[in-house]
Formats: sequence, C-alpha cells, structure tokens
Amino acid sequence: MKTLINDVMTMSIYTVLYYQIENIMRPLVYNKYDLFLKESPFIFNQSVQTINVFIFSAFLFFTVQYFLYNKTKNPTLCSMSFIYMKYTLDNIIYFNSINIYQYEFQRLLMWCFTTPLILKSYCHMNKLTLIQINAHYHIVSNLAVLLLYAFRKTRYYIGIVFILSSLEAWFIYRFFEFGNKKFTKFIINIWMLFSGISLFDIFQFVSIENIQISFLLSDIIAKLTTALVINDYDEQLNNISSNVDLQSITLLALMKKSMKQFEVSSVITPKCRELIKHFDDKMSSYIPTDRTDLKLELLRKILPLDLEDKYLSRSKNYKEYNFICVMFVDIVSYTELARRYDSSVIYALLNNIYTQFDEEVVKYSNLQKIETIGDAYMVVGDIYKSDSKNNVKNMILLASELFNVIHNIKAPDGNPLQLRIGMNLGKVVVGVLGTEIPRLCVIGNTVNVAARLQTTATPDKIHISRHVYEIANQLDLQHVYNLRENTHLKNIGDVNTYEFSPHRERSVSSPSPFPNT
Repeated sequence: MKTLINDVMTMSIYTVLYYQIENIMRPLVYNKYDLFLKESPFIFNQSVQTINVFIFSAFLFFTVQYFLYNKTKNPTLCSMSFIYMKYTLDNIIYFNSINIYQYEFQRLLMWCFTTPLILKSYCHMNKLTLIQINAHYHIVSNLAVLLLYAFRKTRYYIGIVFILSSLEAWFIYRFFEFGNKKFTKFIINIWMLFSGISLFDIFQFVSIENIQISFLLSDIIAKLTTALVINDYDEQLNNISSNVDLQSITLLALMKKSMKQFEVSSVITPKCRELIKHFDDKMSSYIPTDRTDLKLELLRKILPLDLEDKYLSRSKNYKEYNFICVMFVDIVSYTELARRYDSSVIYALLNNIYTQFDEEVVKYSNLQKIETIGDAYMVVGDIYKSDSKNNVKNMILLASELFNVIHNIKAPDGNPLQLRIGMNLGKVVVGVLGTEIPRLCVIGNTVNVAARLQTTATPDKIHISRHVYEIANQLDLQHVYNLRENTHLKNIGDVNTYEFSPHRERSVSSPSPFPNT
C-alpha cells in the first residue's frame, strides 16, 4: 500500500509538471528563438484535425471506463493517458494557429514525458527496472534532441541528431536481450517505426503534412495499445490473485520450493535457469499484494470462534465467558524423550500425535483446539452455547478418544505412550493477542487450574475439578470418579479434586462422537 501511495504521488507530480510545462517553456524557448518567432502558422489539412479529435475521444473513452469499471488502478497508465489527452487537446485548440516548429516541439516534449511511462509499464509487467532495460540511453537521447531543437535550422543539427540516434540504436539493440519477456516485440517494433519516420522527416522524403499524420497514427498505435495491453494484464492478474486462497498459496510455495531445490541440487544450464526464473516470477505475480482476504481466511482457521471480524476492526478484542470447559493434555515423559532423541524425530512424533488429535477434535462442533506448546495440547468448549453439561460430556468423550489415539502410537524406543489430562470449568476471557501473528488466547484462573490439574494427574488418568465433577456425575458415562482430597495445586492451594480412568467400568455401547442436538 505504501508503494502504491508513493507511485500515485510521483505520477501526479509528473503529470502536473507536464500540464505546466507550456508556461515554463514559453519564456525560455518560444519567445527567445527565431525558429518559433518568425515562422508563419502552418495550415494543416482538415484530416489532421479529424485524427486529433479521434485520438482525444478514444483516450477520453478509455480513461472514463478505466476509472469507472476497472478494479485495478495503474498510476503510470493514468499519467500517460492524462498527458496524451492534454497533448491532443492542445493540437485541437491551436490547430492552424501555431507554426510547424512549435507543433513538432510540442510533440517532442510529449514524447519526453510519455515514452518513459511506456517503458515503466513494460518494466511493471516484467518485474524489471528502467536501469535494467537501459532506458537511460533513450531518455538522454530524447532530452538532448528536445533541448537542441531550437537549433534545427543550423548545419550542425543533423550531425548532432545522428550522434544522438546512436544512443537510441544502442537502446533498441540491447532491448533484444529481453526477447523472452512479455510485450518486448511490441516495444521494439514501435521504437523502430518511430525511428523510421524520423529518418523520413530528417531527409524530407515525404511532405511535412504526411510526416505529421504518420507520427499521429504511430502515437495512437503506441499509446492506446500500451494502455489496452497493460490494462488487460493488470485486470487478469487481479482476477487471478484476488481469487487465490490459502491452499493456492501453499501450492505456489511448494512449487517455488521444489524449483529452488532443483536449482540447488542440479547443474543448471543457462536456458534452464532462465526458465526457472520465468516460472518463479509468474508464480510470484499470482500472490496478491492486498492480503486482507488471506488474513481473513487465516484468522478464520486460527480464530474459529468468530473473533476475526473484531480483530480486523481493531475493536475490543476480548470478552468474558462463564461456565467454559477447559482441557489440557500432556504427554507423559515427553521431556525425557526430547532429551534422548533428535529434534526431527520428536517433531515427527508430535506431528503424528497432534494430527490425529485434531482429527478427533473436529468431530465435535462445540469443542475447539486453542493451541499446542511443546507437548501441551489445549481444548475449550463452545463459548457461544451456555450448555455446560453438553460441553463437559463431549470434552470427556474427546479425552477418552485421545487416550485411544495415544495407545496406538509408539515412542521412538517402541514403548507405549501415556497421557495426563486436566479439566476445569469456569469463567474465562477469550481474545486475540498480537497483531503480526494474531493468536487466539483463553486466559483466566479457570485455565490456570486446568493446567495444574493436568500436571498433577496420574498417567493415563483424567484429573477434574469439583465443578466438572458436579456435571459429569449427572451424566450416564459409566465412569467411577475417585476423590482426591487436599490435592496441592501450585500457586492455587489445596483443593479436593476427582480423577477417573478414561476406560468405562462396564461395557456399554459406544456413543456417537458428535454433540447432542
């Protein structure tokens, strides 16, 4: 966004400068040199005026529909359109009232302002800079011709123009190096067309009027085609990038990573390297610069409790809720495993465990995984439903399923894994912490107690608070809840808690893992 604002400001100043250049040039050029003072106005055929009116109307139509209907706004393209419309409007207004040298000088002045914009649009399309395409040779040549135009009738002028033309020829020659880039052949052909017409002008192979008509027609081809092509390119790119979702970004990232790995691990030929760069640039162009929609999608994945809108609006990002069930899950002896095995082994183990845990959590629409820190896994009940009984029931059912999962996964040494689970019910504060990497957090004493219950749980047991027990004891879950008197919870004190095995005491039919409706 900052880059776009800078571009808009720069192009606005650039356009205003052109609109004021007439007032600047008049005392410096028009009122100073005989070339502009002593020549009589040149009388053009009416067809020249018709062409000017057509050009102005075409660009006016393009500019109006561009601002009304286009989703993208290219500052360079807008600047070129406004400059060229000013030029053609001046031609219409001063038709047959200025001499031929003033007319040609105005055209040279317009070229000095618009040709860099055409090249800038080309660079924008191909992710290049003006320096990379040697645009300075063209710009210096154009400016020199403009500044020396007042000496057109001197015997040295043609020689000077030929010397300056060598810079232009070098620019065109070097431009062939970008033959694999978009729009390159068009740029080369347009520049060669103007160079050819300029030669006809210098050696006066055709009449002055026909030369002016040729330049007018070439200008409309160059400017309008540039505007239409760049506009179409921007719109297509916008349509693609605006419909890119997180999965698409993941695909692009994997493709870019694969190409990078291939480039590093192989002996790459120059042609292959160029192809890799081409595809890399192409894929990068599909990644949207405005990532608001991607942020929303990401927030909906990490903030699934409908807090993403509050977060993005920067309003109050937290809220208090009562009777929320909180569960902490911990892998027994994880610290010892982490000490004994390589980090890649531990990562693979945790990824396997948490992936299967996630698959179990999503079966319960009223439960939400909040975070994982090391071997700690946190789940909360639905904050938008006050049915604490249903939340507790499904949390206990989920806990039992997590034990089933862990018993089917072996530690790296082949030994079975165990869990400790702590569960509490009470008041919590739910909100988003941070802006760069937003994080949904559930905090409060209820969370602290749940975490302490987990740390003091017996391996392969579920340790619950009195509040959870009072609800669980009313449910038909066939568990035996064992009272643990005066359980010491760090920084909390001694409290009565309850503990039970996830395995039911008597055989019953397996309930549905989905919440009651």
